Amino acid sequence: MPDARPPAWLGLGEAAAALAGGSLTSLELTEALLARIERLDPAVNAYVQVMAASALAEAQASDARTAARRRLGPLDGVPAAVKDVIDTAGTPTAYGSARYRAHVPAADAHVVRRLRAAGAVILGKTNTHELARGITTDNPHFGPTRNPWDSTRHPGGSSGGSAAAVAAGMAPAALGTDTGGSVRIPAHMSGVSGLKPTFGLVGRTGARPLVRSYDHIGPLARSAADCALLLETIAGPDPQDPDALPRPAGAYAAGIGHDVGGLAAGVIQDFADDAQPGIRALFRQALAALEGLGVSLDAWALPADLNPKGAQVASRSQGYVSVHAMFGGDFSSIAAPIRDRLAVGSGASAMDYIQGLEARAAIQAAVSAALTSRDVLLSPAYPYPAEPIQPFDPRANDTLHASLFNASRHPALVVPMGFVDGLPAGLQIVGRMFDDATVLRVGHAFQQATDHHLRRPPDPEDIF
Repeated sequence: MPDARPPAWLGLGEAAAALAGGSLTSLELTEALLARIERLDPAVNAYVQVMAASALAEAQASDARTAARRRLGPLDGVPAAVKDVIDTAGTPTAYGSARYRAHVPAADAHVVRRLRAAGAVILGKTNTHELARGITTDNPHFGPTRNPWDSTRHPGGSSGGSAAAVAAGMAPAALGTDTGGSVRIPAHMSGVSGLKPTFGLVGRTGARPLVRSYDHIGPLARSAADCALLLETIAGPDPQDPDALPRPAGAYAAGIGHDVGGLAAGVIQDFADDAQPGIRALFRQALAALEGLGVSLDAWALPADLNPKGAQVASRSQGYVSVHAMFGGDFSSIAAPIRDRLAVGSGASAMDYIQGLEARAAIQAAVSAALTSRDVLLSPAYPYPAEPIQPFDPRANDTLHASLFNASRHPALVVPMGFVDGLPAGLQIVGRMFDDATVLRVGHAFQQATDHHLRRPPDPEDIF
């Protein structure tokens, strides 16, 4: 029976099935999404570049392959968006900055090449916090992205444009980057699913580096199953990224429906206690749902001797060096809040930096130890929901819910777990290194038992 929903609201897997089955063409789907972008994005501001002409050409090419029975794979003809810190050949990539507004890369980033090789249709480039250095996506050069659930609030960041595009039905999926939570915080605040894969699983060549030892590229989509499908496409060796793993992509989508009964989960009590009351209540309900699926729970607390602040020194120092090289030391075009954050990284001594690297390694060891007897760790994704639009959220510097797992490098998934006063909130699922498949399986099982990820913003045809 054909899906009765408008094409723009199909998930990634649903769209792939419709295209493969012939009930929908890539051109029909792409045209529907472009029409929705034209109608809604002036208010949402999720996109900084809409690649309409090339997207329509890619859709037509996909339909021709389908007619000739030469489909390239499950994502052939499925549209997706790309964060504007990831290079796209022939289309401006500004990295959220004024200085690079006219920058046109000559080559696609590694992940974009993999999407194109799979036949995906690239809809456009999504807005980001300036230089991806913030969690509100209030960009002084490209304007703020607005949260589809409440237009007075931000969608999280720095991949806020990608999350808002998915939440508003302007893309079934999008790529983001995550250095301190920049995929997972927008997933939490915008009510979508977002994965930070294991460090090194997804190659970063052609994505503007922020903090090389913390940077990840990951998918944002409507479900954990859709994240698994996109991860299968973008994961795999990247010879030009020295941190990329040589291993091939796993079969993340194939095993996502396996039973989770018998798995063991540790509840990160510190992060639960730090959350606002409404989010704590949703988290308790999420834990009960997982227990109902046969997942056993126990409590885990962060070891007192960890030094997350020290690890942040290493991160900020690397970030300063990266941006200094990018701008030749001239930060005059960068907004003051970002310059202030860069200044923090400029003053670290060599001893501070080395001790920060040691602190990061200790965090990785502690999280790995916690997962020796457990399959996953669980926490609220962030302690509060989306807030009014603002250039910078100073609490982000002290909130470890997301950034701890950039330091640890473990895979971390956020899926919707409910709403607080009409605003979404997310459940975070953290797994063992290279065991992204189990993280996605737990997220999928939770979504099969709940319907939070199926909710759309009010009046989806007239969000604002």
